[in-house]
Amino acid sequence: PIVVVTYSDFQCFYCKKGFETIEQLRNKYKGKIVFVFKHLPLSVHPWAMPAAKRFEAIALQNPQKAYLYHDELFKNQESIESGGESFLDETAKKLKVDMAKMKKDMESDSVQKQIDADMAEAKSFGIEGTPGFIVMGVSLKGAYPIETFEYVINRKNADKKSGR
Repeated sequence: PIVVVTYSDFQCFYCKKGFETIEQLRNKYKGKIVFVFKHLPLSVHPWAMPAAKRFEAIALQNPQKAYLYHDELFKNQESIESGGESFLDETAKKLKVDMAKMKKDMESDSVQKQIDADMAEAKSFGIEGTPGFIVMGVSLKGAYPIETFEYVINRKNADKKSGR
């Protein structure tokens, strides 16, 4: 499979561009691509960490709902800053998330440890800004167009066929 790992921040404009590119890839390579979302909330975005904590807390209830939450936040990113915590919570409510459990889990060590682990992993790859991607083992730092991802995918697949 084609594995794409994303290190992202829900409030970052360039991460929204990265999300849109990943959506294009998921449509183009349906059934052949594995997408993994990891957190890299930047301190300059005040709602990035609260959004990341909600994502992880929702994932403890239902991973599919967490990815629906992810999609809704990126599709409505401009509402994160204007709506803040109420927007983040309303988005979760629309997905019929157990809000009391989400709020409790947001403050848990396991949620914070997951986010911290994602951030440390990104740093280990030299990714300190967002978005960052690992595409089939190749690091891409920044919001690149789909053609860049396709180039990496085609090159890595050609290397596999040639035995490199």
